[in-house]
Amino acid sequence: MSDNNQQRICIIDDDEAVRDSTRLMLETCGMTVREFASPREFLNERAFENCACLVLDLHMPAMSGLDLLEVLRAKNIAVPAVMVTGYPREDLAARLWNAGLSALLQKPVSESELLDRIATAIASSLH
Repeated sequence: MSDNNQQRICIIDDDEAVRDSTRLMLETCGMTVREFASPREFLNERAFENCACLVLDLHMPAMSGLDLLEVLRAKNIAVPAVMVTGYPREDLAARLWNAGLSALLQKPVSESELLDRIATAIASSLH
């Protein structure tokens, strides 16, 4: 795997505008980014094999970001993940952390906060 693949950030969000703006922000900061419109698309393409960190929406149709994390963890795939949501739910906190979530951010997310959380998630996964 090349260094470029090791630093690839995978954005999974059903909102195209959010995906586009997040991708542009991360690419402007020198990151390699790949976007997916759904967790199923991400899983079907086995994109987790070349992903350093996930940036995913919590609330998506058919399969939530939390559902995706639980599927990955059940397969022993420990890709670090930063979850973003416009609607945080306290009742999901335990499930989120048990699924190995690195950070939970509320939309709108500042560029500096997102970059910091991604860097922290990647660094902690290397130890």
